[in-house]
Amino acid sequence: MIQNNIYRTNTQNAGHLLAILGWLILFIIGTVTASVLVVDIMAKELENPNTSFWLIVTACYCLGFVILITANALKHHRAWARYLGSFLAFVTLIAFPVGTVLGLFILSYINKGWTEQ
Repeated sequence: MIQNNIYRTNTQNAGHLLAILGWLILFIIGTVTASVLVVDIMAKELENPNTSFWLIVTACYCLGFVILITANALKHHRAWARYLGSFLAFVTLIAFPVGTVLGLFILSYINKGWTEQ
């Protein structure tokens, strides 16, 4: 007898991959922010980052959190998450090579997973 809770659905797989992407973005932006702050604290003679840098960093943090929220909603098979997840996966295709692979898998899982329930 096969238990249904052992196997993940394709939508849950897409949610997990999207969550990995979100955590990866937050980790990369976090390390960039930490390195900029350390250099800013240690070397006063260097130029401080301007306002546009901090706006871009804040936008990237927001993108990471939106991806994580969408991933959680995909795991719970929410209808709005299908469209936002597909859009985010399509945008991820631009980031060659890792983003392309993740984006293709997410798009295929979302496409296959919506007919399962």
